[in-house]
Amino acid sequence: MSNLVHRPCPSCGEDNAAAPVTPFGNVQWPIKACRGCGFVYLETAPVYERLVDEFAWEKTSASQTQRRVAKAPIQQFLSQQLKIVRHRWLKRDKLPYLVRRFVMAGNVLDIGCGGGGALEGLVAHHIPHGIEISRVLAQKATEKVAPRGGRIVHDAAVSGLKQFPANLFSGVLLSAFLEHEIAPKLLLAGVFRTLLPGGHCIIKVPNFGSVNRMVRGKEWCGFRLPDHVNYFTPDSLVQMCQQVGFHIAKFSFADRLPTSDNMWLVIQKPL
Repeated sequence: MSNLVHRPCPSCGEDNAAAPVTPFGNVQWPIKACRGCGFVYLETAPVYERLVDEFAWEKTSASQTQRRVAKAPIQQFLSQQLKIVRHRWLKRDKLPYLVRRFVMAGNVLDIGCGGGGALEGLVAHHIPHGIEISRVLAQKATEKVAPRGGRIVHDAAVSGLKQFPANLFSGVLLSAFLEHEIAPKLLLAGVFRTLLPGGHCIIKVPNFGSVNRMVRGKEWCGFRLPDHVNYFTPDSLVQMCQQVGFHIAKFSFADRLPTSDNMWLVIQKPL
């Protein structure tokens, strides 16, 4: 059995096998722009089983950081310092604020929860749950949420969602995850099913339309092969969410700008 999966366009479904490879990928990991709708994505991706250990986030993230430091140490040092400033002083981590504003009391699910850091930070009236494909990180997250009555499902996102009943969650977190998902539209449909009517999903993804990507080209931090498989622009992100049935609850002007390397979007399941 092949350890790779060939993907048609995850937005419109068109097969782009004959389309040219963009300059951002390579022969092993070809990034294509869909001829039908323009969506940019990794055409050949690892099967889910390889994401459990071989391409687990804690491994690929570390290797990518080491590669960038070795290639441009001064630039990477300055980038890390800027991140510290953004998070500590400019409060650029919007997740806690968005959760407080949009997520009602009740069950909250973090998809791609890692070691459970975001779940650990939820307030008392939220019951934390998570889905995590990395075996090591799923165990760490379980230790954090079990005392609060939550559970962690060690599985891929789409199949993991099937283990939860419909209309369960008041909020779902997709922070820095949708760019990893081989079947993003199917995942959003699963989120729609498990959300309560009126519930919200908070999404954070890299902005393929950013100026930084245009300037840095293949060295843009959003290109992490092979675990980043979808490359969203503001328009393509909104379009995919609306195709599934979501309403747009919040998408700020600042997050839509090409000056932003990441986008925060809040979507709502209609009442």
